[in-house]
Amino acid sequence: MSDAPRQTALHGIYFKLSALVLFCTMDAMVKGLGGTYGSFQLMVFRSGVALLPVAVLIWHAGGLKVLRSNRPGLQALRVAIGFSSMFGFFYAFPRMPLVDAYAISFSAPLFMVALSVLILGEPVGWRRWTAVGVGFAGVLIMLDPWGIEFHAVSLIILAATFCYSLSTVMVRLLSRHDPDVVTLFWFALVCSLISLACAIPDWIWPPAMDWVWLLTLGLLGGFAQILITRAWRLAPAAVLAPFDYVSIVLAVAFGYLWFKEEPSWTVWYGLPLVMGSGLYILHRERVRARERKKSLIP
Repeated sequence: MSDAPRQTALHGIYFKLSALVLFCTMDAMVKGLGGTYGSFQLMVFRSGVALLPVAVLIWHAGGLKVLRSNRPGLQALRVAIGFSSMFGFFYAFPRMPLVDAYAISFSAPLFMVALSVLILGEPVGWRRWTAVGVGFAGVLIMLDPWGIEFHAVSLIILAATFCYSLSTVMVRLLSRHDPDVVTLFWFALVCSLISLACAIPDWIWPPAMDWVWLLTLGLLGGFAQILITRAWRLAPAAVLAPFDYVSIVLAVAFGYLWFKEEPSWTVWYGLPLVMGSGLYILHRERVRARERKKSLIP
């Protein structure tokens, strides 16, 4: 994961897709464990255990001396927004069908594209806007607004999605000033401490097998956070945003196989639009990568 100039937005897309697989698995575990443990207790393991892979990155980067931020105020704001997003999702996943929660969270690409223009000043061409729009149309079809039962928790998912989108754009902004490891460390550390303080009053001591699940949850989240942070550094937020739609595949699979949640028939109509929007952006990045490579050949 070097900062060599040869790395492009295409690599960012691959990191993003890998992170989505890990995040979706973690979210399903949160839903499964949420019936026993409180949201804050799950967040303790999500953030605390994530410090282990982050510690390896710190060691390779040169030790604790690299953890000083050039933008501490911005880092603090990003931690607060990211913490709010994590709590919203961890609270909502055990309380509503996984596919429904994911469908609502897929409004994130629209938030990200708009925020990347306002905050980062990144150019967004008509092709990306079209891909995001087509993907979002697919999400609306899957959500089935004419037949789905509206959950009050849906508003929490929507708020958490906006915070996630804003946090994503802020990470890319921070990448201009701080190394990835700085952003990863402070987020994991502060979230761990705040979550622990909030979880202590209702703490439930896990049995042996649950320790395995909870530690695995934290490791999945930690590695996924490393991958997604690297992706945000390598590629513009507007390029990565449509690929959030791909995780609906795992949401449907986990919901059906693990929790016996039957997806609506509309899912199968909207899924091709969702997948197609992300694949089209990937195709465009491949074309642009080849064109950049040819331009460097004398």
